[in-house]
Amino acid sequence: MTGRSREAAFERSQIIRALLVHPLLHRRGRHIRTLDLARRHQAELRRWFDHHLGWQLHVERDRLRLFKIPEAPGRQDIEAPTARQSALYCLLLAVLEDCGRQTVISELAEKLTAVTATHTALRRFDATVHRERFDLVAMVRLLSRHGVLTPTGEAGTAREQEKEYVAGSGDALYDVDHRTASLMLATPVAPAQVGGPDELLDTLRTGQGRTADEMTRQALMRQLVDEPVLYFDDLPGEQRDYFLAHTDELLAALRLGLDTRVEVRAEGAAIIDEELTDLEFPKTSAPSFAALVLADRLCGEAGSRSPRRTFVPHPRLLELTAEVAADLLKVITSINGHPIDAIRVKEAALPILIQLGLAEHVSGGIRIRPGLARYRARPGLGARQGAENLMLFGAHDLSISPALPSEDDIDDTL
Repeated sequence: MTGRSREAAFERSQIIRALLVHPLLHRRGRHIRTLDLARRHQAELRRWFDHHLGWQLHVERDRLRLFKIPEAPGRQDIEAPTARQSALYCLLLAVLEDCGRQTVISELAEKLTAVTATHTALRRFDATVHRERFDLVAMVRLLSRHGVLTPTGEAGTAREQEKEYVAGSGDALYDVDHRTASLMLATPVAPAQVGGPDELLDTLRTGQGRTADEMTRQALMRQLVDEPVLYFDDLPGEQRDYFLAHTDELLAALRLGLDTRVEVRAEGAAIIDEELTDLEFPKTSAPSFAALVLADRLCGEAGSRSPRRTFVPHPRLLELTAEVAADLLKVITSINGHPIDAIRVKEAALPILIQLGLAEHVSGGIRIRPGLARYRARPGLGARQGAENLMLFGAHDLSISPALPSEDDIDDTL
């Protein structure tokens, strides 16, 4: 490979990485060079995404849009919008079609009220309810981050106006980017052609013309680039067999295409890359630190082995959360505004581990998943909050308790 070929391959890998993290890129700030390079490499990029992932890449002078369809859409990020907020987001995109080049929150609210009153299958939007106004503003801000809406005037002024609207007065003005709005929908099947929400992500319906092996490979690749860990036990038999038979081919495509590191263990495989799929705990808070300490305790239940799918019954889980509570009481006195005890720790910490896919509810208790091991403590380094230079499923001989932070390090406002 010549120097220029290596440079071109590196440029493509950086664009692929950027699009996997942010599937919609605009020509602003640090993305200007990315868009210029993408136009230069667009043929190769389109082939890469289509061949390896079955995803369509749309390239314009001022926008890049990767129509990214998750293989396993059930997992949600900690800060993902609620179901109601997600519905409002989609409805906002619909009503924006009838807006001009600018709009205000009150106009959007009126249009939402009208469209939800017309369609009886939709839950009616009620702008007189505080929670409804809060969710509306949350989705307006998300549309602003996605480049569909741009607040006019000073950003701080728009924020204050949004807060005033939530409080029951005030308004905020936005420019509307209708072209970007038209690119937001990324379902493989058009909504008008499906009978329900589950069919929107039916990639099988869009895989016509591809062989069974191609669809299996793409399903595996989508999980590898989208999920923190691909567990072999979770795979259908044909996918597991294909992965084992084509491991080198799959890993080479990831390493070359993404310029990243991939680790394979008996339990599964994962891209080890903080920018792409790696898990990070929420920002420092009493619940998130409690979850981190509980993660270390749960890893200890597997002894010196990888946690694999260790079962922890409810009584034992309560004992562990009592130990965590005792540790937390050394530095703080409350969690989520309540006195710290075993029940409060369980209520605050366990949902974080569940949402991160590090543990799962089962009959009679919980089952911890192998990826939890990366958050056990390391001698001299304290809690394992990041993944730099870490093994996917942890170093099996390390299971000391994470060092406690000072009270000033914990923000008890979650």
